[in-house]
This record gives sequence, C-alpha cells and structure tokens, in this order.
Amino acid sequence: MLKKLEKKYSLLDHQLYLLHEILKTNRKLLLFMIMEAICTVITPYVSMYIPKLGVDFVAQKEDIHRTILVIGSFTAIMIVSQALGNMASRGKTMLLNAVRNFYREKLFCTTLDCEYSHVESPEWQDKYEEAKQMSVDWGPWSATTLMLSGMIKLFASIFSFFLYGHIIVSLNLWILVLLIVISAFNFYAMRRAQLHEQSRIDERSQLQRRRSNMLSYASDSRMGKDVRLYDMSGWILQIFNYYRELHYRLRKDVQQHYSYAAFVEAATLFIRDGISYCYLIWATVNGRISLGNFVLISSAIACFSSLITQVSQSFGLMMQAVPPLDRMRAYLDKTDTPEPESAVEIPKRGDGIEIIFQNVTFYYNPGKLILDHLNLTISNGEKLALVGVNGAGKSTLVKLLCGLYHPVEGRILINGTNIRQYKKEDLYSIIAPVFQDAAIFPFTVAENVSLKVIKDTNREKVIKCLNTVGLLKEVEGFEKGIDQMMLHITQKDGAILSGGQLQKLFMARALYKDTPIMIFDEPTASLDPIAESETYEQFDRLSSEKTTIYISHRLASTRFCDRIVLLEDGRVIANGSHKDLLKNCESYAQMYHLQSLYYHKNKEEVV
Repeated sequence: MLKKLEKKYSLLDHQLYLLHEILKTNRKLLLFMIMEAICTVITPYVSMYIPKLGVDFVAQKEDIHRTILVIGSFTAIMIVSQALGNMASRGKTMLLNAVRNFYREKLFCTTLDCEYSHVESPEWQDKYEEAKQMSVDWGPWSATTLMLSGMIKLFASIFSFFLYGHIIVSLNLWILVLLIVISAFNFYAMRRAQLHEQSRIDERSQLQRRRSNMLSYASDSRMGKDVRLYDMSGWILQIFNYYRELHYRLRKDVQQHYSYAAFVEAATLFIRDGISYCYLIWATVNGRISLGNFVLISSAIACFSSLITQVSQSFGLMMQAVPPLDRMRAYLDKTDTPEPESAVEIPKRGDGIEIIFQNVTFYYNPGKLILDHLNLTISNGEKLALVGVNGAGKSTLVKLLCGLYHPVEGRILINGTNIRQYKKEDLYSIIAPVFQDAAIFPFTVAENVSLKVIKDTNREKVIKCLNTVGLLKEVEGFEKGIDQMMLHITQKDGAILSGGQLQKLFMARALYKDTPIMIFDEPTASLDPIAESETYEQFDRLSSEKTTIYISHRLASTRFCDRIVLLEDGRVIANGSHKDLLKNCESYAQMYHLQSLYYHKNKEEVV
C-alpha cells in the first residue's frame, strides 16, 4: 500500500531540479541570483584596487585630476555593484520566500491528491511532516533556501578564487600553494563540524517536532478541562522542559565541534598571515614589488583565505540541505496506482446503476483479513443496509466501492465494468457519501453545501437542497443567510449547528452533488437511537430512485431498507428484508432484540 520513501539524490541532482523549477515558475529569482553572484565577485575585487591605485598615484606624484578621475571611476563601479548586489539580495530573499511557499503548497497538494491509503497511514503522515518541516518550514534555514543560497556563494567564491589567485601568482606561485595547503586544513576542520551537524539533524528535527506537538496538544482547547481537573500543567511543563533540555544539549554538542573548527581556523590564519606578510615585507623592501602592489596582494591574500572558508560554508550548507530535499522529492515523486490507459466512460445519467462485489478480499495488514472472498450484488435503485459488529468490514467495503482502496483479490463492477477502469475523478463524480467524520469548514453555509468557491456555487440549488432537508428556515435565521460564515475560526459570529442540523447539512451536501449512488456511513452515530432512526428515514425519502447504501450498528434504524446485509468476519452471512432476517437469521434476530429496548420512545416490546 505504502511506498517507502528511501530514494536518494545527488547534490547536482538537487541543484538542477531546483534551477529547472525556478526557470519554469520564477525566472526573476534566477536573474537576482545571477546578479548577486556577479556583484559579490565585482564589489570586493574592485575595492581592492582603490587603495592600490591611491598608493601608486601618490608615490608617482600623479596628476590630481587623473587621480580623482581614475579612483572616482573605480569607486563609482564599486558603489553601483554594491547597490545592485544589495537590491538583488533583497529581491532574492523575498522570492526565496515564494519558493518555500511554492513547495509548501506543492507538498500540500500532494497530500490532497495522493491515494487515500496514504492519508490513513501514520508512516506516510510522518514522512509528510519530515518532508515539509526541514525543506520549507525552517524559514531561511529551510533546505530549499540553503541550497539556492549556497549555489550563489559557491559560484562567487570559485570565480573569485581564480581572480585572487592570479594576483597572488604575480608575486610568487609558492605563496599561492602555501595558502591552498593551509586553507585545506581549515576546510577539513570545518567539514568535520558540518558533517557532525548533519549526522544529528534528523535527531534535532524529531525533537523539534515532539516539542511542537506537545505544545500543540497542550494548547488545544479540548484538553482544557483535563489539564485543570487532573492537574496536568506541571507534568506538561516537565515534558516540555525535557525536550528543550535535549535540544539544548544537542545544539551545544554541535557548537562544540564548530568551536574546534574555529580554533583550527585561527591557528591557520596566524600561520598564513605570518608567512605571507613576512614575505611581502621582504619583497617590498628589496624592491621586488611596489607599495601599491603590497597593498593589493595583502588584500588578495586576506580575501583568498576567506574564500576558502566561504567555499567550505557554502558546500556545507548545500550538503546539509541534501537529506531534507531527498525526503521532499521522494514525497513529491511518490507513485500512486496509475490511471487506466484506456479509461471507460462512467454510466450516463439515467442509465441505472448495478454494483457487484465479485469474490473481493482485502486487508490493511497481511494476515488480518477484513473482507474474505465477499460476494454481493446491489441492484439499481436499491436501498441496502450493511450491518454487523465493529470490524465486520462495513466501512471498508464502502471505501473499496469509492476507490479509496483497491481489493487485494477479486473485482468490483459497476454496470459490468471493473471500477479500476474508470478514472478516479470520474468514479468520485457518481458517488455522494456522508461519512461519520464528515467535516464542516470555516466558509459560508453555501460553500459548505456546494464544496466549491462561492463564485462557482449555484445559490438557487443550495437553497433548494437546504429546503428539501428541512434546514432552510434555520439558515434564513442567520444574519447573512446562506452567506453566513460557519464556525468561530475566522469570524466570531460564525454559525454553530446542533448535531441534528449538521446531519441535515451533510444531506444537503450529498443532494447538491446529485449522484446516482449515495452512501451513508454511520453519519448519525453521535445521535440518540430515536433521532438516528428518524434521520435515516428522512435520508430514504430524499434518496428516492438512487442506489443507496446505509451503514449502521443500530439495526432498527435500517428496517425501511429494501434489503439488509449482515456481515461477519468479512463475509456476507445473511441478507434479506428486516422481517426475513428476524425470521430466518438467528444472529440478526438476537442482535435486534437486544438493541430494540432502546429504540422505542415508549420502550414497547418489538415484535
């Protein structure tokens, strides 16, 4: 059912992937990245020549006008380059936020579009959180931002490396070799610290998720009563502080490794500057280089060494981004069951619907069958009830019919066609379910009925459906009618409906979709038995001429159905009308008589 998200990509793969996406969706960001990289090279390079030219002009007693013109020109180039670089950097920062939002939305859309088996999988949800958190939810430290920023710095550093190296070589090739060797030690120390941080980044992410989840649960208003009555505040604070202490120790350990790298950098800096400046002073005193070149080469040596540090940091940031990007791309590249190559058209309106479960076997986990070679036919327009104890397979059978899961063995046919030959969206379009856990959204009443944005909602149809289910009078009592916002999430005056009113709203939602198949999967489980029975009878009146499936634990609520199917251990053990089953099925009769005491308003005995 669940694809393992273990695929790994190379650093170059990630760079090309991000650049390809940016080229398609955000070319301005690519322009800013190139502009910043170029300005990052030009600005310090030009600025190194200004003091060198000043010293040379003074030593040579150059004409003041030429001096001002040349130095002024270099200064202007530096200022323009600095300004363009700053502009590009600010623009890049804003657009990098857009990149994070783009991938955050892309990840979210994947959860909406992926197979339903993933939605119910805790493992898959954990993978989603991992893919999202470190890739897009860490702000400037998100993997997408680290990779793109690291690419800019690395490009600028490598290009500057050759420019500064050319200047140093003009003095002495061996000075360049010395700088490279010394810088290599610094690079090695920094990479060790970075690799250690990368080795603990998953641990850090888990700690942050646990702490965040703990904070979220503790802040949930639904836990308010338990927190107070069971005096849980001290316990929650202890757990929160425990995670905070673990996180502090982890960060301390990481920073300790960076401290060692900083010590190596300081030692190599002392050796580098000592040898380099001693040689420069000797070369200047002996007339091998001018004072101007002394200033230029000194600046080049300092910049060259800092470049090595920048290369190490840039490379480290990009490598730190690789594992999170692996997870993000593996999640985005997940493979669902492909759509049929030659999809069959769904039944047209008025064609009638016949559903056949043909030798269907299914399990969520191997070795624990939910449906065991089940066979069942549902005729066109039939009102059929699925009953049985918990775990009998009622809801699973409905999920299979909806295409949310696929049988391990056997087939499900609609009008003789295997439902796997339909496109998913086509199959969904002919089924209107009302589930037990149906949701209300913080939008208007009309949008909650149509489940479409308001501009695509047929207002007359919404009103008709609300009137049909008997909810229009209550909705018209709202200040804004069908335009009234629901819940208190986005507006304080959001409408709140009672349990019975919610069921009517869900019925209106199913009627608005207007499909040939309707499914009611225990949507009234929170109601009392009498209210449930009345609601189901209303469902029956509203779903006339449609093929309708009812699921309920309460057998009395489904007496009106044309046929009742009793499931046990994933098999059909009996089916027929309510009267037939009472007469011919001992299991059904026993269950019904045990429940019947609670179903009658006057507690009269059921015949």
